[in-house]
Amino acid sequence: MAKKIRKIQIIRHIVQLILFFLLPGIYIMAFSELKNIFQMIIRGNFNFIQAFPQLLEFSICILFTIFAGRFFCGWFCAFGTFNDWVHITSKRIFKINFKISENLDSKLKYVKYVVLLLLLIAGYNSGSNFLQGTSPWDAFAQITDFSKVISTLTIGFVLLVLITLGDVFIERFFCRYLCPLGAVFSLFSKISIFKISKPNDKCGKCRVCTNNCSMGLKLYGTNSVHGGECINCLKCIEVCPRKNTSVNIIGENVDSKLACSIALTLFIGTYGLVNLGNTMLSRQNASSINNTATTQTMVQESASNNNTSTSSSNTVQGKYKDGTYTGTGTGFRGGTTKVSVTIKNGKITDTQTVSTEDTPRFYQNVESTLPSEIISTQSTSVDAVSGATYSSKGFTDAVQNALNQAVEK
Repeated sequence: MAKKIRKIQIIRHIVQLILFFLLPGIYIMAFSELKNIFQMIIRGNFNFIQAFPQLLEFSICILFTIFAGRFFCGWFCAFGTFNDWVHITSKRIFKINFKISENLDSKLKYVKYVVLLLLLIAGYNSGSNFLQGTSPWDAFAQITDFSKVISTLTIGFVLLVLITLGDVFIERFFCRYLCPLGAVFSLFSKISIFKISKPNDKCGKCRVCTNNCSMGLKLYGTNSVHGGECINCLKCIEVCPRKNTSVNIIGENVDSKLACSIALTLFIGTYGLVNLGNTMLSRQNASSINNTATTQTMVQESASNNNTSTSSSNTVQGKYKDGTYTGTGTGFRGGTTKVSVTIKNGKITDTQTVSTEDTPRFYQNVESTLPSEIISTQSTSVDAVSGATYSSKGFTDAVQNALNQAVEK
């Protein structure tokens, strides 16, 4: 039995690492959907059709949480994986074995709800650009471009360093005390049907489950563990010497491997279907935009023939002044993209994304493709990235906005 349980832990770490490298931005996506919906509401431009993909993705995350609790946090979140491995490294290599008191730990767990509330208040009062450059999530997601992180996400990087130090001493430091997305999931997971059954009358006095809990829960003296703080890592099942813990779904004990398989299949399958649906919707919208653009081009050409002169809507006629200019554009689902453009000897030599509220999985394709094309053609009249038309438009509009500031009149 013990070997079977260890296999589940091995599978969990494998799943974590796979998603860490293949879908590292999935945790940002989950939070950005909530953030974008909230911003649409406070800006007064909420549109159900436009917001439908976001509502669908966020609703699926919530429904999954109602079924499996904070399974997302324990198995899928790349930032949670980072938290895990920092602590594992500090404990096994550097032999750090710090223990926080149960009383202080339980009180600090309320801080993440305060963080969530402050973010909502800041977003309501300051609009879409609130706390820009301060997110440790953004700093973590872009850490491979270290110079960019230092220059544009300085506060976020400092917070990331502090969080990492916290992880060295306390397992899942960020998840326990600071994560606003974890706060949202905690609220919904309180009604989760996925529980850990642990009959108290069969327990000894070892407290092995409590001592090994990733979230520092007081597992002794309770008959079941579910909702709120539990991330369903199943370590308590692994370490119990009496084999007194098991997965319980709707009052029935279920084999741990089966329960994990169901949760994994449900999440990955649903994510794949939603991603496919959003891609198809994006292509449909792209087709609509292209048709509109064709009509606009015909009108512009007609006006050009009548007036014998015209200027391109995507370029600015004239010589550019040397310097670095910052422009903004509106991308997918109304997200604002800010781009800096460097002009040297009158030519575009560099474009850098300063910040974006666009959907990460679409924007990353834009960011890896369009800058080189714009520099090569010295124009924003470049083809949109397939499947990311709105994100492409947000980027090119931001570049064009910067170029408008650079033109010599």
